[in-house]
Parts: sequence; C-alpha cells; structure tokens
Amino acid sequence: MGRQLGIYFTKEDCQKFLDFAKTTGNVVALPWRSPTTDFASIETIDDKNFGFFLFNRGVSSNLVTRHVTQQGYYVIDSLQSSVIEFSGSSIRNNTMFPGRIWADFTFLNKERTALLPKEPEFSEWYDTLAGWIKKHSERVVWTDSVRRQTSIVGYAGIGAQKFYDSGGRLSLNPPSIAKPQPDEKLLGRILYRDSETYRAYLQDIVRRRLARPKDRIKLTCHLCGDRFYYENRNIHNVRVDDWTIHCPKVCPGCGEKRKLHGGVYQPTHSCGWDVMKDETYKQKDHAPINKNELQWLMRYLGRES
Repeated sequence: MGRQLGIYFTKEDCQKFLDFAKTTGNVVALPWRSPTTDFASIETIDDKNFGFFLFNRGVSSNLVTRHVTQQGYYVIDSLQSSVIEFSGSSIRNNTMFPGRIWADFTFLNKERTALLPKEPEFSEWYDTLAGWIKKHSERVVWTDSVRRQTSIVGYAGIGAQKFYDSGGRLSLNPPSIAKPQPDEKLLGRILYRDSETYRAYLQDIVRRRLARPKDRIKLTCHLCGDRFYYENRNIHNVRVDDWTIHCPKVCPGCGEKRKLHGGVYQPTHSCGWDVMKDETYKQKDHAPINKNELQWLMRYLGRES
C-alpha cells in the first residue's frame, strides 16, 4: 500500500525540503533515470530535476534498479525499492500545478507471489518528512460547491504562498489532466494558520473530538427522515451560513429520493440533473433545520443571537 502528500512547492521550497531530508540520515536524492547503474546524487534543485527519489541508506539497503532496453537507460524500481518519490510543482499560465511525495510500503517477494512489508523504519522516515512539510507549509483546501464540504488537497511552501498572494492560481490537478481553460472547480485556496477561517476550522475539529455523547446534538433531516449527530458528517452535512442540512439521499435537482447503485449515488437523475452541469443544480438537497433543534445547535456552537 502507498501513501502520498500533495505539495505546492517552488524551486526554493524544494531546496529547503531537500536540505532538511538530508539531515534525517544518510540520505541521497537520486534522479529518475541514469545512463549507468551508478545514479549520481542531486545536490541542488534546478529546472531540470524537480523530480527525484530520496533514499536513506541508514534505513535500508533495498535499492532496485532495472534497465530500459529500448531507451537505453536505467531507472529505479520505486515499488520494490525503499525510496520516497518527490515530484515538484510546475507553473503554466500563472497556475501552479501540484506535486507530491509518495512511497509504497510493500514489495513483491522473489517469487513474485506475495506482498511483504518494507522496513518499519522506512515508514517512520516517511512520516518525519511528511510532518516537516505540514509544519512548514500552509494547508491548501478545496470546497465542494455541491456538498459544501472543505477538504485538504495539499500543502503550500513559503515560495508557493508568495506566488498565490501575488495573484497566482493553484490547480487541483496535475498538468497532464487539468483543463486548459480557467475553471474555478479546479482551483484550491490556501487556508492560512493566522486567519479567522483557519481558527474556526480547528475549533470545529476540537469541538467534535471532545464532545461527550450526552452533549452531542442530534438533528433531523426533513428530506429523508434520518436522525444524525451534528459531529457525524459522513452522510449529512450542516451548512451554517444559512442553517440548512445537506442530504445526499435526494436529487439536488428535484428533491426526489435516490437509490444506491454499487454503493454510490449516480451523478445524474431522470429529472435532468447532472453533477457536471451547474445550471441543473436547484439545491433541492438542502432543507432548513428544525427550529427547536436549531436553537440547541446554535447554543452548542456559541452563536446564539
């Protein structure tokens, strides 16, 4: 199984990350490919080496290379090796596209019949690098315009923050699959730690984690009849700007109850609603909160008028 962390890093951000990575052990940065089996280490980030593998000799000696006959060069087998893939961001048309750090924590045995776990220290090393990124970067979030849910899509380094503040855009998708025309659905925004939005975001997380069962607020969805806890947002979601409940069980276009197909709700409906067509969205999947329940909820959130 693999894990990854999305990043928005300029060349300077990449260099700072590489400098830190080298302090975590006997670490070298190796290029994607090499004309020989001797992969020359990368010391300085430039426009030609935004992508590389990090290999910690103090954690593992497991480095597997293979020869690509047709192209005539050697590559590192990232699935079999204990390496962390680093892909930097690219900029095009004043838009920064995301990179990532990624690693796979299993490998095939010699008989290629079973997956075995890589070294426990390798997983710990990955967590150390990911933790540094989170500590020294700002969260990049995206809000689903239909469900009104915000999710973290990556982390922006200091250079990427300056790019964003100067009017740059942050794409959600890598350049190979991003739409060429400007589209707000493809853009993320930075959630700065010292902003009111970020503080409210953290307070909401703390409140949901610390609430005792008897203190939790139970709400009723008038669209499907379900009752649910405010803190449990796996299904229903509360929109506090207008105090409504989002119900995924009904069609956003007509409000009719939908059926699950293969465990998911279909992105279209017989009424003409289509998740890709904004003009068909009528907000029929939102309903006001019961007045009595709303009073308890506002009191719970400390927002009584």
